[in-house]
Amino acid sequence: MNLLLKISLFTIIALTIVCATNTHADCKKNSTCCSLSRVTPPEPLYPIPTPQQVKWQQLEMGMFCHFGINTFHNEEWTDGTKPADSFNPTDFNPQQWADVAKKVGMGYLIVTAKHHDGFVLYPTTHTDYCVRFSPWANGQGDVIKGVAEACNKAGVHFGFYLSPWDRHEPRYNDNKAYDEYFKSLLRELLTNYGPVFEVWFDGAGTEGHVYDWEGYYKLIKEIQPDALIAICGPDIRWVGNEDGLAPETLWNVQEREGKKVWYPAECDVPIRKGQWFFHTDGENRLLSLNQLLRIYYYSVGRGAVLLLNVSPDRSGHLPEPDVKRLLEWRSVLDETFKVNLAEKADWEASNIRGNAPEYAPEMCLKENDNKYWATDDNHITEYITLKFTSPIVFDRVVIKEQISLGQRVEEHSVWVKNKKGKWEKVSSATTIGYKRIHCIPEQKTKEIKILIDKALACPTIDYIGVYNSSPRDLKISKKNK
Repeated sequence: MNLLLKISLFTIIALTIVCATNTHADCKKNSTCCSLSRVTPPEPLYPIPTPQQVKWQQLEMGMFCHFGINTFHNEEWTDGTKPADSFNPTDFNPQQWADVAKKVGMGYLIVTAKHHDGFVLYPTTHTDYCVRFSPWANGQGDVIKGVAEACNKAGVHFGFYLSPWDRHEPRYNDNKAYDEYFKSLLRELLTNYGPVFEVWFDGAGTEGHVYDWEGYYKLIKEIQPDALIAICGPDIRWVGNEDGLAPETLWNVQEREGKKVWYPAECDVPIRKGQWFFHTDGENRLLSLNQLLRIYYYSVGRGAVLLLNVSPDRSGHLPEPDVKRLLEWRSVLDETFKVNLAEKADWEASNIRGNAPEYAPEMCLKENDNKYWATDDNHITEYITLKFTSPIVFDRVVIKEQISLGQRVEEHSVWVKNKKGKWEKVSSATTIGYKRIHCIPEQKTKEIKILIDKALACPTIDYIGVYNSSPRDLKISKKNK
């Protein structure tokens, strides 16, 4: 046996011994976790999201813009009898809408192409109740074109709202005739304005009317296969309120039409309380900074996507007070989540899948990179420990699951080691999903433990972040924890 072969065999035997004796608890940051053969990744826990649903979830927030005939009448719902010539914005500026959305971290923008009143915001030939018959731009204007082009320029995904209910269209009383009319509008919107990210079907007013939902869905997927269909649709569900608040326990897997599907929740809420359309006397309804922060933590922070409505005024601009409040809100969130203190820690885990480095706990340091901490099958109640060389002060913990493999965690908790060297639970919650943000009383410690208390399958954790919030952010006292 030649010398090179002897050395190779010796190396393999040595590595085998090291790997066999290296326990899961010994796998730390900067330590050697080794595997001589490829470790099998966790099996997906079906149903799982489509790539389009994952992309939507990663955006976390979108902007809703209710704009139309109602804008010029100080009403939320008009009955389809307001004259078309009352729609007349004096300085339509959709680029401002898209630029503001981008600046405050909203990855998509949805505009109302037709609300319940039936007035259509682009020059369709299928009805005379549209912008063609308004004095705006001499009847040549096209709100949808302006918004789509502005979104493209700003780097924001474009979507549209189209109300199935129509209080103007005479054909609404003839189900078949109205379905053809509605599909004609859909076809124009899906064909003439570039990529469509989300189609939003409102459920209001639909009671008692039979719609060709499957025909609508089929048409959308034929023309825009990547478009997501929301609310009265198969891809995104309504959270169940218009307050922007998700429930404490939020499962993405829901039963729909007799089978379990991935059906994530979108939280919609207007920035002016109770007003989706602009009202001239509505500024006093503008949500406070603290109200917006609470909405963020109770929507995005519970695993939903937030769709925040900001209504353009009669000029066609987003009102200055609303924009100012949005930018203030964004600046607080940026301050809070600027520095991830977990990057300073040494990481340990009670179990690492196959003892393999690709599933080590430090894989949780970066978001959305398809790397994650995973445990061996049937290892459910496991934990990650973060150890710091000196005490840190924090009051926010962010945890994310690798949702491309399904939603798994049923219960989890956050612990700190106190001055007496004993573990103390400081927060607990149920589901994680795409993201869970723990807002807790301020803590000072050298050790943090993230414990998975209960799960449907071996946990797959995509990200862990530890933060000390901005002085302007919400503070949680031990009394109101």
